[in-house]
Amino acid sequence: MKIAVYISGHGFGHLAQLAPVLNRIHAIRPECRFLIRCSLPQTEIRARLNFDVEIEASEVDIGVVQKNAIEEDRDASLIRMKLWVEQMDARVDQEIRLLRRFNPSLVLSNISPLAFPVASALGVPGIGLATLDWHTIYSHWIPADDPLIQSLAEAYRACDLLLTPPMAMDMPVFPVQRRIDLIATHPVDISNPVAGDRRKKALVLFGGCAHPPYDSQALASMDDWLFLIPDAGDAGPENITGICFGPEMRPVDLMPFVDVVVCKPGYGVLSECWCTATPIAWVERPDFPEFPMLKRWLDTSMPAAGMSRADFRHGRWQSALQAALHHPCSFPSTSADGADAAANIILSHISR
Repeated sequence: MKIAVYISGHGFGHLAQLAPVLNRIHAIRPECRFLIRCSLPQTEIRARLNFDVEIEASEVDIGVVQKNAIEEDRDASLIRMKLWVEQMDARVDQEIRLLRRFNPSLVLSNISPLAFPVASALGVPGIGLATLDWHTIYSHWIPADDPLIQSLAEAYRACDLLLTPPMAMDMPVFPVQRRIDLIATHPVDISNPVAGDRRKKALVLFGGCAHPPYDSQALASMDDWLFLIPDAGDAGPENITGICFGPEMRPVDLMPFVDVVVCKPGYGVLSECWCTATPIAWVERPDFPEFPMLKRWLDTSMPAAGMSRADFRHGRWQSALQAALHHPCSFPSTSADGADAAANIILSHISR
């Protein structure tokens, strides 16, 4: 049994959704082989998987061009996506040739549009798992009759089934959909790297995009907080500590030891905060069409507080940190494991 897996390289959220599902499929059917098509660093992919996997590292979609993790470049995104979809037929043909050599029983995507016409051409199921898609994102920016939108719609309509966890956008382009429960990476036990420090702890995470700029010196005034920041240099104030992540310690493994996570709203980090019950101080992302939907979740269903991009940039984090820390709301309970449900649904399509 073989599964070809397409994972968007736009941030880490798409990988964060699929990795627990792939781990569960492997646990159920350890003989299954996977070919992963993704442009993310192989170290990041392998750190999230519990088994060895074949990776074909190249770009399988455009996503959105980011100036940094909280600022999108709409004009550049439209230019790149237009060029990409103009070559859609050639790209699909190239993928068909590649996958014929692998001979998959099923194609799974989050959420490259290439995957579904390829699966259809090969005569195997094409299943999507996602909380957003590029047709829905770009439909907020350009008219529905634009050739770019129509090309993406045609590719996504070839999807046999879309699985949608909580915090998913409305994605009407997919003809058949099924809701599942939360999918999240769960922490493993590690030694507390900040044991003994009595200050409140804030873990600062911005995923796979460029870290947005901020005034690190301004954080010195919050001397009752310790800020844990990936790859922080030595030039910052005393209450900033650099953190290095890898297979031995992932961001979710550190969450049980911190009081608040500072982040952009995105599925990967929000789902991990949800499963570890870690409050969230989020930074607005008003240019991204997914943001209003995620903001509704943050405002109504999670212990979270927001800050503007200006407040983040100038180091004015105190209000959001305190509001998140003392928020009366609790995370919703999860009655079932979305990764387990997704794995079994996917496997049921292979056995047909």
